[in-house]
Amino acid sequence: MDGKKKQTGRVNYVWILAGGYLLYLAAQLFYNVVKGTSDSPPIGIAGGTVFAVIGGFLLWREWKAYRFALEHKDDPSTWSDEPQTENDDEN
Repeated sequence: MDGKKKQTGRVNYVWILAGGYLLYLAAQLFYNVVKGTSDSPPIGIAGGTVFAVIGGFLLWREWKAYRFALEHKDDPSTWSDEPQTENDDEN
């Protein structure tokens, strides 16, 4: 057993807000670096990159859950928050 979870169709809107906010912060950091108003451009670039990657990942993960929910909306019993077991592979 590798401990991998089955895909779920549940979307957590808090994660969407968090991802959007991180992308907003990244855009602000990059804008200040480009505009020349940043006190420390290397930290602005590094921080903006980290915020953009994490925010993008959060939004991508929730988008993937949303798409899964649309594809399986007629069978929500296929959604699971439980870790996948070896018995699940056999069925």
